Formats: sequence, structure tokens, C-alpha cells
Amino acid sequence: MKITLLALFLATALSSVCSAKDLNLMTIEELKTELITRASKYTGQGDPDYKIQNELEPYVNKMIELNPQAPVKDRLPLLYGVWKQVWGPYDYQNDSRRVDPSIGVNEIYQVIDPDGFYYNVSPNYKKGNLKKEKINYLKGQYRISTTNPNGLNVKFRKFPGMSKRPVSRPIYDYVKEAEEGTLPNQITIVPTFIVRVFFGGGTLVEVYTDETIRILYASNKDEFKKNYLYVMVRP
Repeated sequence: MKITLLALFLATALSSVCSAKDLNLMTIEELKTELITRASKYTGQGDPDYKIQNELEPYVNKMIELNPQAPVKDRLPLLYGVWKQVWGPYDYQNDSRRVDPSIGVNEIYQVIDPDGFYYNVSPNYKKGNLKKEKINYLKGQYRISTTNPNGLNVKFRKFPGMSKRPVSRPIYDYVKEAEEGTLPNQITIVPTFIVRVFFGGGTLVEVYTDETIRILYASNKDEFKKNYLYVMVRP
């Protein structure tokens, strides 16, 4: 039994060393590919015990080491436009890190505008019923943090939606209409006064950005005691 346990320990240790060595030999592009591949396996899965986040973070940290990032104010042009969530939080009601069945996990987007606002866009299925689909457009307004060089402070402002999915354009393509109040089949998901009073906001810490990938941490608290990793790519 002792020999078996020793062999198991040595095999585990050797595996860890090899993994660390492989990680250290990877280029930025290889790290990105591996990160996205691993994150894609977990799309739509919750992470109450942080196992998934802990698996992905070494690749994120190595990317930052190889390609140190300028403060977010200097990277803003890279952030503008549409981003698709590969993996991240799937329940925004609490800190359980589980999956809200009403969120269409395969179509979560952020659309960031140079004018200082962004939209979280996703399908919404009442109680997980795929036949009862709405499209969410939760508007956030962001400002560069004065205390964190990578931070964007966000306040939520309004929450319109569509009662029916259009077929002519992808759902992230309707942010202009959401901003102007001219969405097709427009409905109110949550009244604006409730959004402004009760939704509050949070902080986005943009740790890595290039033309094809965006990695950030988010928290719904200013003190950032709990952070949630997002891996996002251009759709």
C-alpha cells in the first residue's frame, strides 16, 4: 500500500511539474488558444467552488506576464465593440456562482460604446422554458476607476428588451435601437427606477485585452472581496 501511495504521489507531482513546464514554454497565441479551449468546455457551467476559475487563471496570469497590459484608459479603443462570453458568471442574482436557468448561456454578449455605456445582451427564458424567449438589454454606464488602473466602475441605468427575437440580425446588433428606445417588439424587462435604485453596479477589472480576446474580473462590491473571471472573445 505504501508503495502504491508513493507511486501515486510521484505521478501527481510529475504531472504538475510537466504542466507547469508546458505552460512556461507556451507563446501568447498558444496560451490564448488553450485558455479559450478550456473555457469553452465549461460554457454554461456554474463554479460554486472556484474549480473552473482556478484551472483557467494560470493561463491568464502567464499571458499578462508575457504581455504586460497598459492601464485601461490606454486600452479603451480595444474594448469597444461586441464581445461574446465564453465563460463567466451565469447567475447575477446572488453570489452562488451557479447557473440561472432563465439565461441563454450560449449567447451572452457585452457591447461597449465609446460614449461611456455598454449593454449586456442575452436571451431570457422564463423559468428555463425555451418557448418563452425574450431578449435582454441591460444598460450599464462606465467610468474609469480613480483607484484601480485597470478598473471600470459601472452603474446600471435601464433594462429594456424584446418580446420576440428578430431573424434578420443577431441580437447584439440592436444596441443602437435599445439606446434610442426603438427596439422591435420592445418591452420593459425591469422598470428603470427599479434598475437605478436596486441594481446598483459594480467594478470591471480589465486585466487583458487584445484584438480577439478580453479577460476581466468583475465584482458587485467596491471592495472586490469576491471576484469573478470572464473570458470573452469577438463573435
